[in-house]
Amino acid sequence: MKTVLLSCLLCFSNAFSQSYGALMKEAAANLQEKEYCAALSNFKDAFNLQSEIGLYDYVSAASAAANCNDTKTAIEWLKKGAKLGLGKSRNEVIFLQTNERFKNLSQNMEFKQLLGDLENKVTQIEKLKKQKTEEWNQEIIKNQITESISFNQAPSGFALYFTEPEGLKTPYIVFVPKGYKSSKPVKVIFFLHGGVNSLNDFYYQNPDVKKEPIFSVGDHFNAIIVYPFAKKDFGWMNQQKAFENIFTILNDVEKKYNVDKNKIYLGGMSNGGTATFWFASQKETPFKAFYAFAPNPVLNIGAIPFENITKDHPLYTISAKDDYVFGYDDVLKIYNQNKSKAKGWIFQTIENGSHEFIYKPEISKELLTNFFSEVLR
Repeated sequence: MKTVLLSCLLCFSNAFSQSYGALMKEAAANLQEKEYCAALSNFKDAFNLQSEIGLYDYVSAASAAANCNDTKTAIEWLKKGAKLGLGKSRNEVIFLQTNERFKNLSQNMEFKQLLGDLENKVTQIEKLKKQKTEEWNQEIIKNQITESISFNQAPSGFALYFTEPEGLKTPYIVFVPKGYKSSKPVKVIFFLHGGVNSLNDFYYQNPDVKKEPIFSVGDHFNAIIVYPFAKKDFGWMNQQKAFENIFTILNDVEKKYNVDKNKIYLGGMSNGGTATFWFASQKETPFKAFYAFAPNPVLNIGAIPFENITKDHPLYTISAKDDYVFGYDDVLKIYNQNKSKAKGWIFQTIENGSHEFIYKPEISKELLTNFFSEVLR
């Protein structure tokens, strides 16, 4: 989920050509100096050079026009911004209502109408979001296996469970594929999510969880996906208890579902991928193999005994050469320094896709299918 900070609403997208970029840079400087008419001229010249204009470029340009007494152009650009998606959040509407650069438009009827339309749009979006959230939370409770439900009635879809390490209720989601038959043991894939450092709470109530690409792997390979949740103070960075809790979760899952104990896998993305190195370097493990997307092979809870990463329980990793979070050269250096010891570490590379490559549809579908065909064999 990518959040647009309000402070960036008056910033501009990257230039597609040098002339366009120079004009936009000059417009930004003029806006900063409150030289609105000069900025308006810059924007008009820049927009004449390019057909695809960014949403927030239109918002910024409209603020210049509004303060240069060109109300018609300001409204026109705001309407174009609205067509591109302006008004997807209430904060964007509040910004237009309260920012001083749009004060001159406050009594304009078209501006008021536009704000009203955006307000209605936001209300509908919020209503739909609330509905989806309610449906998601009903689904993950409804699909739970409880003592009153027999083992062989496990429904497909998502189910929510909790463990309580040291009294802390920690959630995890189990995804059961459509092809699951309780009469036949199935493989299980653990996925440790990333972004732990930025999470103050477990986000299991957010329906966007179901969009995680890893769940497509579950249906494709008829595998149960186990998705433990982490946060800043109980996650994959410094908390040994969070690592150990994975084994408690595994024990719970084995009681609820028909698990093939010879085909249990674990991996993750970013912070979760880093945590995978801890699991992969334990001398004894219930996991057949490990995987990691965009990991940093450096643990905050202690040095990694790379010699324990063996061919018997291999670790497959993928890093993109343009990763901006965990630099590719740094990760490659660690691999080269330890590959003679970590004989089970299979290091793979993609040319581009940045840090979040598994979340890019044009990359992830084929990549995940091919990658897990190797990991799960």
